[in-house]
Amino acid sequence: MNSARPTGKEITVREINTEAGMRDVITLRDRVYVDDQGRLNSVDDTKETFDKYDQYGTYFVAYSDATPIGAVKIIRDSELGLPCESTAKLTVDLNDYRAKGARLVEFGHLVSAPEVRSQGVGMQLMRHGLIFSITMLKATHILGDFFADANGNFQHFYTQTGFEPICEPYQDVRFAGSPLSVVGMVAIETAFKLWREGSESQRKLLQFFFAELDTRRASPPTLSADAR
Repeated sequence: MNSARPTGKEITVREINTEAGMRDVITLRDRVYVDDQGRLNSVDDTKETFDKYDQYGTYFVAYSDATPIGAVKIIRDSELGLPCESTAKLTVDLNDYRAKGARLVEFGHLVSAPEVRSQGVGMQLMRHGLIFSITMLKATHILGDFFADANGNFQHFYTQTGFEPICEPYQDVRFAGSPLSVVGMVAIETAFKLWREGSESQRKLLQFFFAELDTRRASPPTLSADAR
């Protein structure tokens, strides 16, 4: 559990393992997806999509004092596969990675309350999810289903951190009126290398994400070259 001040107030990110914490997640979904964006009629609409992976998911929630202001779900691979495999037509076969020992993790349902949007809360949640995935889940690859930019392309922010698109832009039918989405994937080994050897902006950005890890000496989980 760490604190930061992206909004000028102290923000605490917590791993959720209580019923009260899950109520905070549902409250955030209701505020963002139903009230603010109008993309769901009800948070109950997620039961057959988002929630079926909950047994393999870990939630992190950001709080300002006791108020939940953001959340992200970290989903480890399982017999259900990953959510992106059921929503997008991928240009890679994840089973090829699994066959060679990859440990796949997907980030999903990253939301922040309207009053703190674009103030760094999502970055803090992604950072905690990344550290958790590396240290606790021993992930070799991280996937995420991200909104495309205004032109329908993969966003530059994600390429800066090593993500590569693995599908064409598509419309996520789970949400009414949502912008185009793109699934991206990054090998942890690639992200570590960019942190050490990438451009100045890449090193600075990845330093934010890896600040709690001794990545200069640590060896990230890797696969053989033909599995990347």
